[in-house]
Amino acid sequence: MSEFSVGKFYEGIADKYNWFFSSRSNIMERQASQIIPILEQFNVKTILDCSCGDGLQAIPLARHGYSVDGGDISAGMVKKAIEYARKENLNIDFKEADFRELEKKFTKTFDCVLTMGNSIPHLMTDEDIRKALISIYNRINPNGIAIVEMRDYDKMLEEKNRFMPMRINDIQGGFRYSILYIFDYLPNTIRFNVVYLIEYLETSEKFMEQDSVELNPIKQVDFIKNLQDVGFVNVDYKDGIYIAQKHHG
Repeated sequence: MSEFSVGKFYEGIADKYNWFFSSRSNIMERQASQIIPILEQFNVKTILDCSCGDGLQAIPLARHGYSVDGGDISAGMVKKAIEYARKENLNIDFKEADFRELEKKFTKTFDCVLTMGNSIPHLMTDEDIRKALISIYNRINPNGIAIVEMRDYDKMLEEKNRFMPMRINDIQGGFRYSILYIFDYLPNTIRFNVVYLIEYLETSEKFMEQDSVELNPIKQVDFIKNLQDVGFVNVDYKDGIYIAQKHHG
């Protein structure tokens, strides 16, 4: 993972991330409703969200009574997460942390380590993927689980769809904007571009902004093998989410 490119990308979108959702509260509760049945199945009480962003999953899970810590490589995203949690008086320990080296910031272990939002594909080498999965594995209690969300790169590489409209003609904070996702299919990577078409309503000024980052299109069979190789068992995959259990031994 290139810290410069990934860090630059997330610093770039940190202040605009709320633009991605017509209702932040609705998406938070929808994500929580997706995750909580898995947590209940494995009797999870404590969670480390190791790619927490601005708290999109950690905050609603804390609202639902889970003990949650959060880490993210982006200082800007962590700052936003802390601000959002404070507004709700939620006790979440957010730290700037690289999920390849979680032990440097988190010494305790958890029933679940969570990484949603397609974060693992920022890792460009098998060595870095393995390093991250070992770090995640070592933060999990015996019989605990990892939950990893990832785009379906098998499908993406087959279909090679380039354009994905995300938000069309919305208004927030005095700006009218549209957002497009554009994917460039390169020989070994996918370049993920977020393009913003923006109008500042006060002055009618119109302009475009772009944030881009490289992604590693990890295939399902390879990622499942990676999970198993570091010691995870009972690996399951459904609808973009991998669930893997740490062996009790």
